[in-house]
Amino acid sequence: MAELDTKTIKRLRKLLPMLTSDQPGEVLATVAAILRALSGKGASIHDLVAALGRPRKPRVIERIVYRDRIVVEERIVYRDREEAPKELVGAAMSADEVLKTTRMLLADAFLNDREHGFVCNMLARAECGGDRFAITPRQFIWLQELTVRHREMEAAYG
Repeated sequence: MAELDTKTIKRLRKLLPMLTSDQPGEVLATVAAILRALSGKGASIHDLVAALGRPRKPRVIERIVYRDRIVVEERIVYRDREEAPKELVGAAMSADEVLKTTRMLLADAFLNDREHGFVCNMLARAECGGDRFAITPRQFIWLQELTVRHREMEAAYG
């Protein structure tokens, strides 16, 4: 007796309901397909009957039940921000200085996409902010680095 593998059994499960067809041609074709599937695995119709008559092993599903519910209280802790360098604490640019610098950078400097976006953003904020405009130390550093790089390139290339 040949043992049927799971792939063959799945295929036979699809074929067996087709034996109930009203059309005699479909029934004959189904029987032929079943016999081909069995003979391909070296089995016969008797092996199919033996596989169908054999009780299946019961599937054991383990279920874990938690009876005590423990709730852990979580807190979100923010890490402290780094303080700005001491030389930049008082360094702030007025809106007019930012407008002048950003317009110069947009007109003459070679900026990548990220730098161009930053300069455009600073220009828009300076135009809209007026007296309330404020620049962070990191923004100040980046704007100064762009300005210095622009001046160095101007000096090198004329």
